[in-house]
Amino acid sequence: MADVKAGRTLTLREERAAVTRGRITDAARQLFRSRGYGATTLTDVAREAGVAVQTIYAVYRSKPGILRALRQSVLHQPEAEALFAAALREPRADRTLDLFARSIRQRWVYGADVVAIHSDAATADHAVRVEVDQILAIRRAGLGRLAGSLDGLLVAGVDVQRATAILDVLTLPEVYLELVDVQGWTPEEFEAWLSRSLRQQLIG
Repeated sequence: MADVKAGRTLTLREERAAVTRGRITDAARQLFRSRGYGATTLTDVAREAGVAVQTIYAVYRSKPGILRALRQSVLHQPEAEALFAAALREPRADRTLDLFARSIRQRWVYGADVVAIHSDAATADHAVRVEVDQILAIRRAGLGRLAGSLDGLLVAGVDVQRATAILDVLTLPEVYLELVDVQGWTPEEFEAWLSRSLRQQLIG
């Protein structure tokens, strides 16, 4: 492998550990999605991943620990983050919304199912519910910044608060999953629809 960590090539031991972590999170993600978070045990995850249960405890300690790892992989997506940052800097409102729509597509292509898993887990685990609420607050703050960057460019009757709500509703992962997974849209069609809808709703 050519993975590099902190400016150096990973050792064979580190590479194997990374592979093991990936097998565990991939297995858990598939099982949480198909069976549900509450119905999936760590024994199920271990069997699917081909590792010992003790290995999962050593790496992640618990099911919520695996959820945190999945969540971090969704939250920290360099390409989506770069697109969002570019949207905030863009002076043209239409281009701002195009870049934002692309960032949402990028984020949900990879992680919409993980968000759905977290919503399911939150119904069974109060601690997960608290963590989900914290993430939602961060998401809404980011949407508020984007809406604020459009202040003065919004259509009549839409202020920053209402624009934030529109941004929130149209970009929910449930909307992406319904259109792409259920209705059969491509991610590119979702992005085009989202960009067009945001333009109509926010800048006319």
